[in-house]
Amino acid sequence: MNNNWEPSQIENKIGINFKYDQTLRLALIHPSYAKLIKEPEINNQRLELLGENILNLVLVDYIYWNFSHFQVGKQKALVSKLTESERLTNLWYDLQLGEFYPFLDLKEERHRLRVKPSNPFEQACKALIGAIFIDRGFTQTRNWLQKRLIIPLLKRYLKPELEHTPSDKQIQFLGNTLLQAIVVDYLYKQVHLASPSILKSLARKLTAKETQSEYLKLSDAAWSDLLPQQTKPKPYTALLAAIYLHFDNDNSKSSLRKTSTYFAQNCLDDDEIMAQAIALLLKEGKPQKWIIHKVMNYANNQYNEGREKYYQLIGESEADV
Repeated sequence: MNNNWEPSQIENKIGINFKYDQTLRLALIHPSYAKLIKEPEINNQRLELLGENILNLVLVDYIYWNFSHFQVGKQKALVSKLTESERLTNLWYDLQLGEFYPFLDLKEERHRLRVKPSNPFEQACKALIGAIFIDRGFTQTRNWLQKRLIIPLLKRYLKPELEHTPSDKQIQFLGNTLLQAIVVDYLYKQVHLASPSILKSLARKLTAKETQSEYLKLSDAAWSDLLPQQTKPKPYTALLAAIYLHFDNDNSKSSLRKTSTYFAQNCLDDDEIMAQAIALLLKEGKPQKWIIHKVMNYANNQYNEGREKYYQLIGESEADV
């Protein structure tokens, strides 16, 4: 471990003080450094995946409110432009973090790494966004990204005099991005230490069209309770966007949290998802003990309880094994 870790240097550069500085530290641990210290699973790749999805949501949310005069194709192109590797790398260097990436163990000089596609600085930038989201919440992450990335690039294109009239396709675009971000956030917090490939595999199942059809059926009662005067929209992504916009109208600071809670309570089964995660982890060759401790998050003194839950989830008894 690097005993000289001093979070204030980074916090001063990014303009955010972390409540829990180990979250910031994790965002700065490249896989190369994690291997060096013989803790290969403790790296910033999971935060990178989360940050990428939160970044997309912040962008689409901003574009929804400020560029409804753009057709969806143009909105998508704008998101792609703002998330280019070079742009995120430049943001990292604009924050003066190029030489303040403390946990990186690659042999190439940093100026050479900088020009590579999908370079460690772009990845760390996404991980930093994920860390800010985990530590400070969606509103502060959104404000930070608007100040540092979005407004400097898009301010001159804003047309505040135009009426905000989003189309059904734009609402679905918001809903698609929202669903992906909520699912990845849920998996990041629920399935501890599972690799990004595992999280992506689970996310694909949880956002598939057939799964969304099930969500639509599961949402009948909750929709009637929440918005009884409105016709329930289809597809599910439009419904989710409508829920988010409803909460946003009440209080934009809590809209994502409330939408995430609504989705998890009405559509997700924690045990079923953990069982799917365990099946994928076993295929990867992860041992039972590691899964119980690291993924299911049972401490040493809870191991027997964790083992019982493990066998319950995989549908076997210990005697069957």
